[in-house]
Amino acid sequence: MKVKEVYTVKPGPKPGKKLLRPRLSPLINQEVVDLEIKEMPLKERYNKLRDDFFLDHAINYALHKELGTVDKWIDCLVKVRIIMIPSYLGIAFKLVKAITPGTAFKQFIDRFTYLLQTRHPLSNIELTRVPNSEVEVKVRNCVYLRRLRELVKKADLDINPKFICECGSKIIKGGGKEFGIDVTVDLEENGCTITAKLK
Repeated sequence: MKVKEVYTVKPGPKPGKKLLRPRLSPLINQEVVDLEIKEMPLKERYNKLRDDFFLDHAINYALHKELGTVDKWIDCLVKVRIIMIPSYLGIAFKLVKAITPGTAFKQFIDRFTYLLQTRHPLSNIELTRVPNSEVEVKVRNCVYLRRLRELVKKADLDINPKFICECGSKIIKGGGKEFGIDVTVDLEENGCTITAKLK
């Protein structure tokens, strides 16, 4: 795709006014430059947006840590995530409200595992089911945590990147509670194990 960018040089100051910079010749009053701009590949766009999201989260945490308001920040995160559950789950949210608890539980877990792929490749997610009552989701070699460690180091932020695991744990537990699901999260060095049980 060709994009034309037009640069216009404003007229110089009126006589008697101080000249702050050299006045350009009228011959170059306007210049048209053709630039070849390629469309960013989807994967590159995703990776850059993901990094921005991770870094923004780390900066927010660093600020709240300094202000002593981390607990309030996390409470706000949990509250907003719970409000947004219908948007995240889509049609599965309506199903949860309309079908038997066991089937609803399966639909909820399936959608949750699907959404995990916004942060983790499917190959890093392991799902183990006990029919209609319990499920264990393991995240191995957490891409989110690994990349966050790199960004925190590069940005010279004085925080432990594992904070993201603690935040996520509280958000998941809060969401599960809304649907009568008992959730426990065991944090590991490079991942976590999420166990969900239907109450």
